[in-house]
Amino acid sequence: MRTPYDAIIIGGGHNGLTCAAYLARAGRRVLVLERRECVGGAAVSEQVFPGFTFSVFSYVVSLLRPEIIRDLDLSRHGLHILPLESTLTPLPNGDYLAQWDDHDQNRHELARHSLRDAEAYDEFGRLMHQMSRAVKPLLGLIPPDPASLNPRDWFELARLGSHLRRLGPTRFHALHKLLTMSSADYLDEWFETEALKATKAASGIIGTLAGPRSPGTAYVLLHHYMGEIDGVFRAWGFAKGGNGSVSGAIAGAARSFGAEIRTGGASVAERPKHPLNGRLVVIHVAMDVVNLQSGK
Repeated sequence: MRTPYDAIIIGGGHNGLTCAAYLARAGRRVLVLERRECVGGAAVSEQVFPGFTFSVFSYVVSLLRPEIIRDLDLSRHGLHILPLESTLTPLPNGDYLAQWDDHDQNRHELARHSLRDAEAYDEFGRLMHQMSRAVKPLLGLIPPDPASLNPRDWFELARLGSHLRRLGPTRFHALHKLLTMSSADYLDEWFETEALKATKAASGIIGTLAGPRSPGTAYVLLHHYMGEIDGVFRAWGFAKGGNGSVSGAIAGAARSFGAEIRTGGASVAERPKHPLNGRLVVIHVAMDVVNLQSGK
């Protein structure tokens, strides 16, 4: 008996939907099974109170890769992102620390708390921008196999080495620190204002189940500098209609390519013991294909 599907994806979260959309776009026959009544996983919009719709878990958009938006034509399926223009950190003494998308406003605000930090912030921002540009090309790279005898793998490995060598000793050392240090220790090297360090350190622990003193969280801090919206680097935004509209747009793209999505009790009892005609692939999506933010 031949299965009507090439791939069955277990779970209709935004990651599973993205996999389904790309597989269907490539001409595969795809089925998505979601136990809940709605798709989206952690990227859902629901009425917590009657008449009021909320982004329940994931709440902001930035690390949704622009190539995915283009490939799946998500704007045609209803995705509309509103820019995030400022943030506010309230302080116990009644004061606050605000962050803006305007350089002069930010500098003036930081100077209220520390002239030293206002000066250091410009250099910090330049370095993080350089490091983000250095790392971003690697995010979509398929890791080369160093044990492979395939010339293509050796070529990719050589290209990766060349990319890292072009950073130079100073920037490579800076990248090494970001890859290995904790966000709190790294920020201690730059700033003295506790409110600023706490605000920035939060970006190093989102979605990690780690603390700000955990090694490696400095890279998570860097990772959140790589956001991009409509070609604007380091930009953040809110999806109109809540983050469920992101999942809805991806689901719409998947369906437009021919994928079938079943919700409401479409759970999986067991995997088939043998692939049907060697063609059925069952995919349980647990990786972070589409990184949104918080509660991913």
